[in-house]
Amino acid sequence: MASSTSTPVEARSQAFQTGFEDICREIQGSVLPNIIMPWTDDDGTATDSCVLGPSVDGGMPERLVAHLKNNLVDLSAFDGGDFQDWNVARPQPQWPTSTPDWEKWLPRMEHFFGQQWKDQGIYLLINLFDRPLVMDRSLLAAALCFWSSAMNTMNFRFGMMTPTILDMAALFGLSPLGVEVNAALVAPEAEGSFKAAWPAVTKIAGGKAKNMLNYSNFYNNFGVEDSAEDDTIAPLSEVEHAAFLLYWLCKFVFFTQANKVTLEFAHLADYLEQGGRLALGPFLLGHIYHMLHDVVTDGMKPKHGGPLWTFQFWLQAYFPDLRGVVNIADTELLANAFARAPKKHNTSAFCYKFFYDSVERTGPQFRVYLTRPFPLFLAHDLSVVPDGETENDLKEIWGSYPRSICQTSWRDNSA
Repeated sequence: MASSTSTPVEARSQAFQTGFEDICREIQGSVLPNIIMPWTDDDGTATDSCVLGPSVDGGMPERLVAHLKNNLVDLSAFDGGDFQDWNVARPQPQWPTSTPDWEKWLPRMEHFFGQQWKDQGIYLLINLFDRPLVMDRSLLAAALCFWSSAMNTMNFRFGMMTPTILDMAALFGLSPLGVEVNAALVAPEAEGSFKAAWPAVTKIAGGKAKNMLNYSNFYNNFGVEDSAEDDTIAPLSEVEHAAFLLYWLCKFVFFTQANKVTLEFAHLADYLEQGGRLALGPFLLGHIYHMLHDVVTDGMKPKHGGPLWTFQFWLQAYFPDLRGVVNIADTELLANAFARAPKKHNTSAFCYKFFYDSVERTGPQFRVYLTRPFPLFLAHDLSVVPDGETENDLKEIWGSYPRSICQTSWRDNSA
């Protein structure tokens, strides 16, 4: 029960969570625990597709439908909130923007490490930022009104939706497999690691060391300029690759609130620099949940750092009516396609009404990825019994989705 000193946001969240837990206990016997379930169309026709469980036998219970409908909008978004900042024309402080330094550094590093990035599954996400990402303020402002900070879900009249590990894979190419990113992850301080070189760099810089983390200064200290006269590519500096990856993680992927490089992600950069393969999908999803919670519970103020850009791509994937039309190739990520799509100039009121009026969704609207042949690790035909060589990989891939979701949600709620 919420204490007498709880804020209205906390009290409402606690009341919603308590009611939701009561309903879950009531329907526990109706939950089908299967991880992979055959999919049938709305008319009951069997298909060759499968979906991830668990699911509820007989569909959404009426009591749960009523509970979600009565709590459709997380009112924490309106507690002292000021939506006028979402209409400012200048670039928002929480949105990644390209710079001349990045435009020079990206092709240089790709020349040396493009194949390594492909082997690690990060090549496409790095190159997603080779063009400006256009922020759809109207879409984001409206969608955030339906985000529940208590459940980490968007609550619609047809039920709940939320980004998942599968979305991280299909949108951004981040495989659920790899070394888990947690506090115990330590990259060896080998030659070329940023963590090993940073103490010596700060000792030389003295009192100016803290200014070296500003993005422009960081590039000037760790980036290497190629010759503009004869297109000669200069040799790599000692920690240039690790520094580049750290710059990319801070400025684009996780978009730190400090708006500069932070050493929080240095161990990730070192691990990737050394060729390691990380399970970045669950880690990114946890940051998405945390960022959405911060924005919604702080009066919808667009000042928080975090990967808000990922939430926009997720919305565009599941609600294509609210984005520009674009032809999507079978060999590209959905996020890359959406990034080059023309912006659809909807108002926030139009987007809000669209979400509020959404009372049902069809099967194809939910399974937007199941017929996608890319990334390749999502293209397994689940209607075919796997052989001995692929069976273990399939079990690990599909089993990691619900497992990672549970782990991510638990870590986020316990933080």
